[in-house]
Amino acid sequence: MQEVTLKDFVESFGAEENSMPQECIDLVARKDFNYEVLEGDKKEKVLLEIIKKLEIDNQIIGVKERQGVWNNGWGENLQDFINSGYDLQMLVPKFIRPNKIIRYKQKYICPTNPNFELDYYSVFRKWLFMTYFRDFRNIYEFGCGTGFNLVALSQLYPDKSLYGTDFVKTSADLVNEIGRVHNIKLKGSIFDMIHPDKSFKLKEGSLIFTIGAIEQLASKFEAFLQYLLNNNPELCVHVEPIVELYEENNLIDYLALKFHKKRGYTQGFLPRLLELEKNSKIKILKVKRLFFGSLYIEGYNLIVWRPVK
Repeated sequence: MQEVTLKDFVESFGAEENSMPQECIDLVARKDFNYEVLEGDKKEKVLLEIIKKLEIDNQIIGVKERQGVWNNGWGENLQDFINSGYDLQMLVPKFIRPNKIIRYKQKYICPTNPNFELDYYSVFRKWLFMTYFRDFRNIYEFGCGTGFNLVALSQLYPDKSLYGTDFVKTSADLVNEIGRVHNIKLKGSIFDMIHPDKSFKLKEGSLIFTIGAIEQLASKFEAFLQYLLNNNPELCVHVEPIVELYEENNLIDYLALKFHKKRGYTQGFLPRLLELEKNSKIKILKVKRLFFGSLYIEGYNLIVWRPVK
């Protein structure tokens, strides 16, 4: 049995040594991050499962019918939230599933903790918010879904003004209900990242972020990038699967790359940012692969950039 240590988290996030906030240190100490690396027959079973999934999977990202799927999905979260008496635990997205095999440091692992992925992500998210979000009064999440991340942000910084946007109405309704019931400075709006509403203006000196939202654009991200450049946020933070960070000569990476491409998740986002930096349009502050993800892909990679003024 092995364990993800505090040092491992520091390396995963690309944090500076001795810079981990005490709140993150305490969270790591409270949670169970023990795991078994899968080898031999156990590893072969997982590889076979992924290969079979690649053969039969027919979900395509970005097609029109997916809008209905997302609308219904966030609608379920909204109903669960209401039926539970407005329990914030009901906001955990259903794609973060318990009791699953995890990919970690280019290996498959079996955690002892059924909520390993959620807990690992919670440590990362707290570090992310405390490292980059502290100095901004107005913060926007594009593709906010259930408002899960915005609630966590409000608990750290209750005085900040938070804005959540998504391309389906049930998400905006849920976010507004959260703000109303729990008295959070939170406003939800409908916003299509593929066809941005130019009248939706960012407040001066804002931070914007996406978590697993660029991936859903099926590589149609250019209009959103131009929207950001025109609105000139102070800082842009993305946590996304980035296909260009995989190593094609590594089997575990290669299968994730194949799954990413078959589903039609966004490609070319990082190369486009690098091109914008080369043309002095933006400054990239950080690109970090966390070497952590779910069974099929690594959904947690960090990109931080700002427009050049």
